[in-house]
Amino acid sequence: MAFYFPEQLRSTQYERVYQRLTAVERLMLLREFVGVTYRRRFLFFKNQSLLAQAPAAFRHNLEIAAVRQYRRLMISRRVWRYREHLRPYLSLIFRHILFGYLVQGARRALNLEGLPPQSPDCYYDFFPNLAAMIYFNRHRSQYLALLDPLIEQVIADNQRSLYVYALLTASLIKDFLPFAEMGLLVEEVFSAHSQLGDTPIGVELEFSNLGRFATFDKPFKGGCSDPLFNNMHYYEAFFLDDVSWRLGGYLDSHIRGRSLLSLPRIGAQPGGFYEYSLVRIDYPRSFSMPLSMDPGLVALYIDEVINFVSEIKPHSLHLNFEKIEFGELKPQLEDYLCLFLLGGDLGLNEKGEWCERRLANNELRGVIQRRKHRASEGQTAKEVVEYAFLRLWAPGDRDYGYYPVLMAFKGFQNGFNIDLSCRDQVQGILAWAHNPQPLSGPAISRFVETVELGLHREGGHSTAVCQRAVAEIRRVLIKQNALLKDS
Repeated sequence: MAFYFPEQLRSTQYERVYQRLTAVERLMLLREFVGVTYRRRFLFFKNQSLLAQAPAAFRHNLEIAAVRQYRRLMISRRVWRYREHLRPYLSLIFRHILFGYLVQGARRALNLEGLPPQSPDCYYDFFPNLAAMIYFNRHRSQYLALLDPLIEQVIADNQRSLYVYALLTASLIKDFLPFAEMGLLVEEVFSAHSQLGDTPIGVELEFSNLGRFATFDKPFKGGCSDPLFNNMHYYEAFFLDDVSWRLGGYLDSHIRGRSLLSLPRIGAQPGGFYEYSLVRIDYPRSFSMPLSMDPGLVALYIDEVINFVSEIKPHSLHLNFEKIEFGELKPQLEDYLCLFLLGGDLGLNEKGEWCERRLANNELRGVIQRRKHRASEGQTAKEVVEYAFLRLWAPGDRDYGYYPVLMAFKGFQNGFNIDLSCRDQVQGILAWAHNPQPLSGPAISRFVETVELGLHREGGHSTAVCQRAVAEIRRVLIKQNALLKDS
């Protein structure tokens, strides 16, 4: 069994902490610290001569990876001087490490035979990740009370090593891993929300305390400020990529290619959107997998992830649905506008006038896009349709959740022929976004009826499930549309 403890920490208080860990806890510590390297070990060592050696070298590879990670995952002294940002960033680090231990525990706690079937084409850790997220959020105050003293301890000790953070969090494993309790709670929650279908779904979530002003081309405009994270300016300096890998952590600055050359030499990332690209499965982000074919559990996952990082405001949501087969009916402008009523950001602008704020404020780089996603080297890329215009809202901000939105978009894709991906309707959508007018009753009925046809065409849900979903979709559309009628 592979273990690791840094030579640099011998004869310190941290060695005493390590000695108190059980063999299982030491193994969990190593896995969590090495992190993405552990799950992508062959990628990590692809340029190493070790690959030419016998398979038994795996244990030795882990030790080499741990040594390298210990040297690399050390917050710089320069960054450590920014005391006003230490606690918020350290809180994210410790929370993600704890989440990783919960995921490891969830793999033991869950009775997979009692859960909805998960397609092998979907993300392998969807159930453990969701289970860990649910359990953390249900016990958030208890967990934060355990982590807060650790954060204060490392600040007082000027301890900048992420290995130490993982070690200290591992010392609490006995306090936060009640396997049996976790399994029973999660299975009950899964059963209440599951609505298994036949279409693979992927999700990407963006967060920012500056809203649309998070990107480098619009920095700190509109009187916005982010005293906690300084617009995620120190994302890389605190190694958030490494600790948030299970959730596809990513900093999206909207800077691409040669644009990097135009950046001022400010010594750190310019900041941007804090993103969980939940479809990503590898560190270089070359490959991706859908989360699940269960829109009920995907909707639950979105809510849980938002609650997990509640100190960063939700901003936008991308939904990806694998293209199985488009429907036959050509969508009209009003059909696309129904999607915006459901998942967009209808609200008042600075003048008190209604608008669709994501489009009207020029936030979007795409509305509906066709993409190719490949799960691994050599596999045939699958075509997906990405809906990139949705607003991400916190649970309770609206009187409906993400489930009817997911069902509506899936039914839309299977009921309509969207081969043009709305390119023929972009001008009409933009004009409506700046001056939205209520849709007619027949237009809403046409949309709802086609969505229901699409859900039946998919064949993944019972008639009763489809009817309940369509009734909720209709209710939301009528309510949203009424806002424009009353204006």
